[in-house]
This record gives sequence, C-alpha cells and structure tokens, in this order.
Amino acid sequence: MRKVFLFFDDLFQKFEFATFRPTFDSINRFIIVLVATKRTMDSSTQKSTIPKRMPSFLFERNLKTTNLLVRIGLQTSGDMISDIFRGKAADFNKSLLSKKNIFSTVETLKQLRGAAMKFGQLVSIDSQIIFTPEISKIVGQLRSSGYSMPPNQIKKILDKNWGKGWLKNFESFQVHPFAAASIGQVHRAKLKNGPELAIKIQFPNIRETIKNDMRTLRFLFNRSSLLPKGFNADYYFEICEEMLLAESEYIVEAENIKKYSNFLKDYEYLKVPTVVSEYSTDQILSMSYEDGSEFSFENSLSKSDRNRLVEVLIQLLLDEIFVFQFVQTDPNLANFLLKSEGFEIVLLDFGSCTNVTSETKNLYADLLDVGLTLDSKTIKNFLFQKGFLPNEMDMATNNLINQLIDTAIDELARNDNFDFANSKIFELIELEQLKEFQKIIPQTLLGADFVFIQRKILGFLLFFKSIEAKVPILKILKKYSGIIQNK
Repeated sequence: MRKVFLFFDDLFQKFEFATFRPTFDSINRFIIVLVATKRTMDSSTQKSTIPKRMPSFLFERNLKTTNLLVRIGLQTSGDMISDIFRGKAADFNKSLLSKKNIFSTVETLKQLRGAAMKFGQLVSIDSQIIFTPEISKIVGQLRSSGYSMPPNQIKKILDKNWGKGWLKNFESFQVHPFAAASIGQVHRAKLKNGPELAIKIQFPNIRETIKNDMRTLRFLFNRSSLLPKGFNADYYFEICEEMLLAESEYIVEAENIKKYSNFLKDYEYLKVPTVVSEYSTDQILSMSYEDGSEFSFENSLSKSDRNRLVEVLIQLLLDEIFVFQFVQTDPNLANFLLKSEGFEIVLLDFGSCTNVTSETKNLYADLLDVGLTLDSKTIKNFLFQKGFLPNEMDMATNNLINQLIDTAIDELARNDNFDFANSKIFELIELEQLKEFQKIIPQTLLGADFVFIQRKILGFLLFFKSIEAKVPILKILKKYSGIIQNK
C-alpha cells in the first residue's frame, strides 16, 4: 500500500492540486470502497467506437490525464487488496500491468492523441514481448485506431483552412475517417472532375498540447524507475519533443513527400502518394488516395512474398542511411500499404523524418564493418569505444551482453537464411531481463538522427519476427558493405 500512496502523492504534486492531498490513512479507509466497486471496474472495459471530441485545451487534457492516473491507482490497489484477501502475495508490478489498467490507458491515449498517443504507439510496436496475447490485442489498437473527431469539429478546422463553401469543390467527402494518426485523422474525398484524395486533418491546437503531453509522459516515466541513475532523460525528451513539433508542420511533411518521391524514381516496388498542394496547409495535408492493405501480422502473403517484402525493406533502410541520408523514422506498420495487384509497397506518413549527418552515416558504416567480422571480442570492444556499453559491468550484465553477441553471431553464421521467428535473440529480450538492460543504457548522448533510426530498425526487426521472415541478411549486408567501400 505504501507504493500506492506514493503514486497518489506524486500525482497530486505534479498537477499542483493544493486543495487535496491524500494521506496514508485516507487510502487505508478507501480500501473497503475499492473492493466493493472492483466488479464495476471489471465490467467497464468495453470498447467504444463513438466519435469523441479531441480535447484541445491544456486544462481539459490535464483533467483526463489525472482521471487516468487516479483510475490506475484505484484499480492497482483494488487488485492488490483482492490478492491479499485471497491469501496471495500482493504484486504491485503485476497489478499495475493488469488488463483493466492497460485498457484504461489505451482508451485515454486514443482520445488524447498527440504526444501521448505517439508514445503509446512506440510501446505497442511488439507488445507481445512484454504483455500477454490478450493485453497485446488491447495495446495493439494504438497502432492504427483511436477516437475520431466529430463532424462539427472537422468542419471548423476545414472552414478555417479552406474557407467556407469548400464542399462545393468536392464530389464526395467522407466524414468518418478511414485512418488515424497520432496528431490527426485521414478522410477519403473526391474532387469534382478530379482525383480521389486522402486528406489528413490535424487535431486542433496540437502544437500547444505537445509540451504538456511530454511533461505528463516525463512524470510517468520518472515514476516508473526504468532509467539508471545519472541517465540524461531530459535530453531525450527534448529531442522527442522537437521531432513531434516538426511532425505537426504539414507543409514540411508535404516537402518531405516530394523529396522522397524523387529518391524513389528508379525503385520498382516502392512509391509514395502525390501531394495536392492546392488543398494543403500547415494543418491540412491532401494527397492522392492510395489503395492497399496495411502491413500486419495477419497479411495473407506467401512465404516467398513475405521474405521478398523484408528484403525490399532492408534494402530501403540501407539506402536511406547511406544514399539518401534521409530516413522516414516511424516504424508504425500503418505507414506501409501493400498494393493488392502486383508487388508494390506504398510508403505513408513523412512527418517523422530526419536528415542523416555524415557523423551518423560513418558510425553506421563502422558498425556494419565491425559486425561483419563476426568476432565477439572485436564487436564488444567497438561498443565500449563508442560508449554504447558502460566501462564497468557486473558479472550478470556482462554475461547477458556476451550471450546476446554470441547468439547473434552463431545464428548469422550457421544458416544462409536468418530465421527471425525462431531467433533466440528475442528470447533474451524479455521483461525478466529488464533490470539488466537498465544497467547498459548508454550514458553517452546519442545524436537525434541515430536515436530515431534505431527506433525504425527495432520496429522492422520486430515486424520481421512477427511475419516469420527468413532472409539471407548476412549476404545482403556483405554485398552492401562492398558497395559502400567501392564508392
């Protein structure tokens, strides 16, 4: 119970609600109410599909965040008390990650959207590593779904950006969005005597909410005690905030799409939408509508097509780093469409892009060269030199690092095709190992471009695992390394 009390105490300090602060005694008196109402809480986890107004004012968003934190506190303490009454040991972490708490968090993030939703999408890249299949299904909703703005809120935004009477230019305009984004939603429309469009509409006042959302996330992250002492979390929160602010500038995203389209001129299997500048503003992005199915774990592709898909994505990522020096860094699978006819991939969402500095490009070239030696001592020494590993590690952490490196080398060298689904590397990255991984979080401040590229690499690896891909990754990397060296 002491942990629950501290959670509430920190919560009320964060929001500076001086009129009420819980005491330990008041929480104890509250236990009876918790147990009596637990059944009601259990029955509340039903998915809502009704459009909800996007909360755009800071006070309104704070109230919703506070409500979420209070619910998590109540449900966590209720589960702990129930366990005690059943003669079980109370487990704070298990109760905190309960189905009810995950559902409450996902439902709130789906309505808040913004930075909060973006963070939730990151966690959900492969939630099955952390959560049970049942909870993973709930968390997975963050990848491509969420509450939509109601029609009157949509109309206000479009009137402001296009002027009143804009509807007369359209043959049709679907009020219900067909796709969701962390800071906006996408509608299908058709111009009179013109093409079919996908129109991305930004949520109101989104830039003003980002800093507040990041403040809330910083509070939650600091309370989780996931980071080692001395880790400069403020630096990474700042670069995340900068990326989110850049992502909210739809004019910049339109330019990113045009830039990327130029890169892909000679690529057979890849394309991007065409920007319709006449109907694009800093809050509205209009593009050609592209048909296709989202990448998912259930795509009905043959094994050979799945493997070919993975090889195309690996080649694209390498080109982004070494040729374009420009990377679309969001690994959300909803950002990729697979055309129903032929084998063509449509790339979507270019808000989260980064230019690759020469320093970062050279770092990846060095990582590639060192990794291809398949020598554990050489690889480990390089990681020490670049500050990716701490100079001092206890025996358990050192053994984990050795096991990860040796397992990767063995699996790459043993078979022509790397089997993502059965790789033991993913077995080593488990929740039980979290404390050991905390100890090796780099203290060196990594460049923003490197951080976001690593996010994409992680997302790709987990996706490749989920579709059970088998590709000759060592052969691909050796071939690419040769191309780099000959330039």
